[in-house]
Amino acid sequence: GADDYVTKPFSNRELVARVKANLRRGATAAKEPEEAAPAELTIGDLTIHPEAYMVTKRGETIELTHREFELLFYLAKHLGQVMTREHLLQTVWGYDYFGDVRTVDVTVRRLREKIEDNPSHPNYLVTRRGVGYYLRNPEQE
Repeated sequence: GADDYVTKPFSNRELVARVKANLRRGATAAKEPEEAAPAELTIGDLTIHPEAYMVTKRGETIELTHREFELLFYLAKHLGQVMTREHLLQTVWGYDYFGDVRTVDVTVRRLREKIEDNPSHPNYLVTRRGVGYYLRNPEQE
């Protein structure tokens, strides 16, 4: 089957970008599989249930989009590590995503509105100004 196609007319730049994206995707797939996802991750009042694609806060289910869940789960697996917008675009959205890094900001804002008690003063999803975002456990600070 086909993984991608380019319609005519196309620029050399677009063709090279798509070939590189497909090569990276193939290299990523060839790597050893990551260790199995935990049954659940608990960070403060948040509990992430990876197999059910579900997040609860104090026992109440929080409705997240697929991308919001993927972003939260990725940051939870890397708790306390600051991730740049570019890195998040590559790892959460995928190498072949041709969007703007502001997409990450919008998703973070929406995620904060859902998981934070006060989105203006986040306890979980924190901005490291000029660098990126990280997830922290407010109970450990």
